Amino acid sequence: MKILHTSDWHLGHVLYEHERTEEQQDFLRQLQKIVSEQQPDALLVCGDVFDRVAAPISARDMYVRALLDMHDACPNMQIVVTAGNHDGKSNLDVEGLLWERLHVKVVGQPEFDNDGRLNMDRHVVEVSDAQGNLQGFIVAVPHIYEYSYPQIGDAETKEERQKQFFQALLDYTARRNPNGLPVVLTAHLTMTGSNLAGHNFADSIGGIDTVDQAQLGDGYDYLAMGHIHNAKTFTGSGPMARYCGTPIAIAFDETGKHGVSLVTLEKGSEPVVEEIAINNVKPLLTIPAEPALFEDALAELSNLPNSTPAYIRLNVLLDGPMPANYVEQILQVLEPKKAQYCCVKTSLAKENKDDEAGTLLKPVDADNMPEPQELADLFFQKKYKVPMGPELMELLGQAIKAVNEQDNNL
Repeated sequence: MKILHTSDWHLGHVLYEHERTEEQQDFLRQLQKIVSEQQPDALLVCGDVFDRVAAPISARDMYVRALLDMHDACPNMQIVVTAGNHDGKSNLDVEGLLWERLHVKVVGQPEFDNDGRLNMDRHVVEVSDAQGNLQGFIVAVPHIYEYSYPQIGDAETKEERQKQFFQALLDYTARRNPNGLPVVLTAHLTMTGSNLAGHNFADSIGGIDTVDQAQLGDGYDYLAMGHIHNAKTFTGSGPMARYCGTPIAIAFDETGKHGVSLVTLEKGSEPVVEEIAINNVKPLLTIPAEPALFEDALAELSNLPNSTPAYIRLNVLLDGPMPANYVEQILQVLEPKKAQYCCVKTSLAKENKDDEAGTLLKPVDADNMPEPQELADLFFQKKYKVPMGPELMELLGQAIKAVNEQDNNL
């Protein structure tokens, strides 16, 4: 079974008031070409199809046209779309009824019968080749908030409900799979050990809550993850688990590889993964790469070729206040260029008794106040000379979330 693993399209995303329709349409054209060349058995979209729950008409139009184009490129391919935390889940479900005749399965949220039992058939998708031969199964799980997992058995805690939910689906799939064909599980969540660079943990529709792979049950051969924007492969005691990452960067600090993943699964063998890069026609550039005084940063920006389309974040080292007209100066340099200004990233050089040259503190975006975790990490590094690390960061995130929930209940 050959699957094309994608996630986090974020159609309709706006970057500092700049719409990104051109880039997203170009990504979808590249994806259609990949589908046409590779002829996979299944295409997965593992959540966050859209950037906002109330997606604009232009984004919905891209989505509809994309599914039609993918179907035309490979008519026998099974397409599976699951909702992410950014998606309007009920809207996806309603529209999904229209897509099933085109080999498109859309799962926005769990569904229950009149007796309150989970409709497992809704989540278990058979994948066949062009001749109709069964190749394997996709267990399609959309984003579910940690406290909203349905109670399948005698589970009491949220962790138990989550694990029983996944395991019940996998056990049901096993009963339908007596020949041991490959099983792919999808999930849209943050797994422990993920690369969280570029993510805003205080996002009200995201979060820092992490899940151990063991919570997702046993009985699958490949775990296709969505939600985290940086590609990463987990290799441990369990089956291979992967984030394919966003096809194009959503934020300036998402500096890793971006693309989609072609995964080949054969009975009794480890999955074989090929990462296929997506070319962003309008990349996010931080200029210069290392912080520099405003005048020097502006000079380097002026060297950017006029014909280069890009979004720009100027990387400035402060030795005093920014010029009152700094934005005007930046826009003046960019006036003949195809690049567009987004923001300034500033860093402060603080005196260090052990270093006459001073040390560079963690950069702070001038247009946005740092999140609590960022400030805490800055002071932690200043005192202990090492980063807080993911475990402390996660505990702090949980504490902040608890305080916010307490404030909301007052």
